[in-house]
Amino acid sequence: MTRHAAPFRQRLLPLLAVFLAATSAANARCAQDEADPTSGPVLELSLRDALRLALENNLDLEAETLNTEIAHYDALGSWGAFDPLVSTTGTLSESERQGDNSLAGADVLEEDNQNLDASVELPHTWGGSLRIDYTRRNRRTNNRFAAFDTSTTDILTASVNQPLLRGGFRRYATTRQREAEVTYQRALESEKEMRNRVVLDVFNAYWDLVSAVEELEVRKVAVNLGQKQLEQDRRRLEVGAGTEVDVLQSQTNLAQQEEARIQAEFDLRAAEDALRKLLFQETTPSEELLLAEWDWPIRPATQLPEVNGVPPALAQLNWRRSLQVAIEVRPEVKQRRYDVAAAEVRLTGARSDRLPSLDLDLSATGVGFDSDPAEALRSSGRFEFPEYRGALTFSMPLGNRTANYALRAARAALRSAYIAYDKFELDLLSEVRAAVRDVRFRVESVAAAKTSLELARRQLEAEEARREIGLSTTFQVLEFQRDLAEALSAEQAARSAYAKAVGALAHAEGNLIEGPAQDWSDWDTGDKENRASAEGDGEGEQP
Repeated sequence: MTRHAAPFRQRLLPLLAVFLAATSAANARCAQDEADPTSGPVLELSLRDALRLALENNLDLEAETLNTEIAHYDALGSWGAFDPLVSTTGTLSESERQGDNSLAGADVLEEDNQNLDASVELPHTWGGSLRIDYTRRNRRTNNRFAAFDTSTTDILTASVNQPLLRGGFRRYATTRQREAEVTYQRALESEKEMRNRVVLDVFNAYWDLVSAVEELEVRKVAVNLGQKQLEQDRRRLEVGAGTEVDVLQSQTNLAQQEEARIQAEFDLRAAEDALRKLLFQETTPSEELLLAEWDWPIRPATQLPEVNGVPPALAQLNWRRSLQVAIEVRPEVKQRRYDVAAAEVRLTGARSDRLPSLDLDLSATGVGFDSDPAEALRSSGRFEFPEYRGALTFSMPLGNRTANYALRAARAALRSAYIAYDKFELDLLSEVRAAVRDVRFRVESVAAAKTSLELARRQLEAEEARREIGLSTTFQVLEFQRDLAEALSAEQAARSAYAKAVGALAHAEGNLIEGPAQDWSDWDTGDKENRASAEGDGEGEQP
């Protein structure tokens, strides 16, 4: 079992109660359940539930979250370049050598040394560092000319190094840290972009499923109409008022409608799987429970919006205002800005690398020597015998081609980042205008589809009345039945397209999570009239 299985199973527990309730209801129909292998638990899912499950389970979003976490730790770890560095070295040595002259101090010189070297280096964000070095040398010798048979020498040195040109001061010394911070901020926006993309995908997949459910119902209505017409034509044939051709026409129509119903049911199953893929991405083949929900039908609890007239929000819909919102909110815009910021940081580093090197070194050294180790330490710490040193080191590569071309590359990269930002704003303008235009078009399309549906229904009623008195034929009635079925299909498709268009506009503005997903959740409960009322309120808050 993967590490994701256990948390996912915990998140499924609230849903299992719904499934078990559905199972108890299904037990009352045992014979039908045995005949229908698809019977069993049903997942009743609202739009809000679908979005919540996707944000909890989506693997793409989880991977993007981990990338953000990596960038965060990288940014924090980059400041480790300024952590203090402590180092120590201990050395023991013994030696004997033959004296080669009368001033050697002994016929055989014996010497034992114990050395301790310790240092602390404190890098600073201004580019330099403070360093403290301490050395202790304990020496024992039989040299009669030595001041002490056993002596201690302590050396304490404090030094400061500061670059004055290349690599000097905070603006350059922290380029890596600033770039890592920009990368982390960009990763945060990338995670938001992925979240918005997942929400949009679930949003569209949910409405596709709702549309597929509605389409299947339409096809069932068409099949029922065809069945009733066939029964009427058979009765008319039996009493001698009809012809065999009428029956054949009705049978052909019924077969065609049944074929359309089968296709609609296939499309419904495909739409369910498309939504499941976004909601239940954490599966393990060894866990039957995690695979079982792929066989559970999904029953959408949120209905397609009923658009009655022009929504109030459309009167105030303005692409310029939507574009301004998108520029302020869309994470993709912020990512392009961070790309520009990162390019500016790299350009700062390239400019510094092109400069010659001029380093200032200052140091102060105190030396203590005595047979008493404590006295030697005090003497060095008090700088009784000091040595002060100052140095300026200048160096410059002749030609410096690497730095020169790196600077040109950094300038070109910055221009490229600005161009990418401008191009995205242009693409965003086009996307927002298209989204606003699409919403307005879909409202008109829904109104036209409703009118067409009403006319198709009235035409069928009139033609059926004409058929009753012998002024029409079965062929003409079947034509109007097909027109009604197509009008029903077109009407629900128009409402589905409208719902997706509003979602696309909210996504273009960058507020899909706080927009339709929040407002349309009111449709999850109540009857159809209440849903229509909630829809009007929700639309007023959208664009």
